[in-house]
Amino acid sequence: MDFGKLNNVDTIDFTLPTDNVNNSLVLTGKSTNKPSVHLGFPIWSDKAWIGKIYPDDAQEKYFLRYYAQQFNCIELNVTHYKIPVPTTIQRWKNMTTNNFKFCPKVPQVISHAKDITEMSALMTEFIDAVIYFDNALGTTFMQLPRHFGANRLNELITFLGLIEKPIKLAVELRHESWFTDKQAFDELSEFLMECNHSLVITDVAGRRDVLHQRLTNKTAFIRFGANNLHKSDYTRLTEWAERCSQWIEQGLEELFFFIHTSDQSVAPEIANHFIHEFNKLNRVKLKPVSIKQESKQIDLFA
Repeated sequence: MDFGKLNNVDTIDFTLPTDNVNNSLVLTGKSTNKPSVHLGFPIWSDKAWIGKIYPDDAQEKYFLRYYAQQFNCIELNVTHYKIPVPTTIQRWKNMTTNNFKFCPKVPQVISHAKDITEMSALMTEFIDAVIYFDNALGTTFMQLPRHFGANRLNELITFLGLIEKPIKLAVELRHESWFTDKQAFDELSEFLMECNHSLVITDVAGRRDVLHQRLTNKTAFIRFGANNLHKSDYTRLTEWAERCSQWIEQGLEELFFFIHTSDQSVAPEIANHFIHEFNKLNRVKLKPVSIKQESKQIDLFA
């Protein structure tokens, strides 16, 4: 994830903001439902993982199968560029486990359109495609472009209101105006609450405003930009494990936590630190990543 990436993060204050006061409107107490917790990455095809978390003789056509043995969800960015056909979706499903979730990204031809209200028919086509994931479908997400500002609030609300088929959707805001115009942000949040949709929470070094901590339903969709085992990654992940655990205690029912890092060779270690810290605090446990050979020997849990 290039968005918000900095070459030097030594001076960044990575402390999580306090919870949005309106979270209490959706987190109304400990849920009777067992929370669904998913952790993954935006890719499954990386040769750096061969011999480390994939078999030594792993073939690329089976990478997803090996990935699903280690992680339980994927941020499916391929759908940002092309709507998959049912046979492709079935092939992906056949390589994953029963509890695995795919989180498809809304095609950019929709999210980046000059007027997204004109894209409702294509959005229906996208939804008709991804529902073939059936019980393997997690939350879809729509990443609005950096130029899509709060002045287009009505356009966004109109578009979301045109979605007739039931689907879990999370919206990622990037333009600075969403976080300076409190009225627009609150109005959108309230509309998302009514529709039972989510706001993506993005944690990157260069844009701390997108780390808004606003929940609009009982699902948290978090995109975490790591910095290739920088020391701050560990403290940030520990704090995130604590925050997610607090939300679960308050009634959060579903968590998607996606880790982005430019050096995929160290991604398993980054994931394991979050898993270790999360498992200490929760009755729902994430399975640690099985690493055959660590590229960097670091005491993660010191």
